[in-house]
Amino acid sequence: MLTVQRRTPAKRIVRAILKAAAALTLLTGALLGVVVLGFAFLARSKHPALRPWHRLELREEFTAGRADVKSFEDYLRLEERLFAELHRRLLDDPSVADPFVLGRYHAGSPAARRAWETPYNRSFELKQDHPVGAVLLVHGLSDSPYSMRALADTFYRQGYDVVVLRLPGHGTTPSMLRHASWEDWYAALDLAARYTQSRAGPGKPFLAGGHSTGAALVTLYALRSLDDPSLPRPSRLYLTSPAIGISGLAFMTQALGGLSSFPYFESSAWLDVLPEYDPYKYNSFPVNAGNQIYRVTHELRAALARAGEAGKLGAMPRVTVFHSLVDATVKSEDVVGSLLALLPGEGNELVVFDVNRTEKLQGLIAASPIAYLERLRAATDEPFRITLVANRSADSTEVATYSRAPRSTDVAVEDLPLSWPAGVVSLGHVAIPFPPDDPVYGLTPAADGMTPYPLGAFSARGENGALVVPLDLLARLRSNPFFDVIRAKVERTCREDAQTR
Repeated sequence: MLTVQRRTPAKRIVRAILKAAAALTLLTGALLGVVVLGFAFLARSKHPALRPWHRLELREEFTAGRADVKSFEDYLRLEERLFAELHRRLLDDPSVADPFVLGRYHAGSPAARRAWETPYNRSFELKQDHPVGAVLLVHGLSDSPYSMRALADTFYRQGYDVVVLRLPGHGTTPSMLRHASWEDWYAALDLAARYTQSRAGPGKPFLAGGHSTGAALVTLYALRSLDDPSLPRPSRLYLTSPAIGISGLAFMTQALGGLSSFPYFESSAWLDVLPEYDPYKYNSFPVNAGNQIYRVTHELRAALARAGEAGKLGAMPRVTVFHSLVDATVKSEDVVGSLLALLPGEGNELVVFDVNRTEKLQGLIAASPIAYLERLRAATDEPFRITLVANRSADSTEVATYSRAPRSTDVAVEDLPLSWPAGVVSLGHVAIPFPPDDPVYGLTPAADGMTPYPLGAFSARGENGALVVPLDLLARLRSNPFFDVIRAKVERTCREDAQTR
């Protein structure tokens, strides 16, 4: 007898769902393909021709697992060979050197002189004969160790030996970020942390800090040290503009450069292709760099979740965060909700630099950051100290600090001898670690014995399209008029830590 097998309603529903899922997967793949192809054509039409510093691949750069680098001293020796290779293959070759007279790769230009005649594109150390401890500092994505210079000087004056790490792919050419990975950065940080702790000496504090991506990396390192006793554990972290979370759309960067291996679409490996006139920071930005910061923040959040589930976050180093309320890269919500609010230990602090709230600007200030700050100020159960740097009043550009202890409603006010500079409405992501008198990025640059090159004080007005760089790139604030707040906070915490030892 022939048996007819009937489909139950449940089976029909499951089958329909599977078909819909398959169709959705195909549609998603097709849409992704259209986006990638569209980006490739847009990059080809938008970007100028790539130059040698967009294509150069240096053989002497560090990568994770490199067999000839077992220590930070090995890393430094490799770095010496790396920069010798860079000079030989780019600046010494007139056929590939930049003809732009302000170019970073134009021999003898102000940018090139600073890039080569100062130590700040390389790892550097400020050594004490008898250090009270040691500090490791790590710069951000597309930056160089120069961005940690002011913080390094601050710790050094407190008696600390200071090590500032150059992350692989940085300080040389933007092309080297095309293939760098966050695992390379972390492996270099691991070597530097072990070396820095050895410089501190037995029983003396080992501290760590970083800006943006560097802040994310040192935080990840601190989390991993909770499980790995072979890793020297820092006793405190200092984080400026920490890249705790970035746009969820950043995952797309992994796909956007998918056609760049074809010569016709090689420009699609880049989100920005701009003249390189900055001695310490790349202006051009490859797709891979965006992908790597997405990956490291994803790994950091996963590590925080694992440590939280295991009940280990109470053993984290004390954390001090310096953050601009308006930050085009990192949201305040991520800094608080994805890091500080998770840490149950004592001694953590968020220092927020507010926007300029003088009355004449009130109608122009964006509402979203202000609304979040007000919610944060109203939440009196946060486990960390909150310090706000803000106007003393609506009719004054002078500023004060407003500080509230963890789980408290009492606010301590301290007037500061500082004011908002004329025309400045907010700080931002890149400005936090630079003092206002920084010779390159400061609003009031100090002389440093070299040809003046005041990028931070440069003011350009005109119509978009008049220059080959966006006008907003030149208008962005590059230094922090309230850097003295950071300096004072570092000095105070160092004194307090010394008293408790």
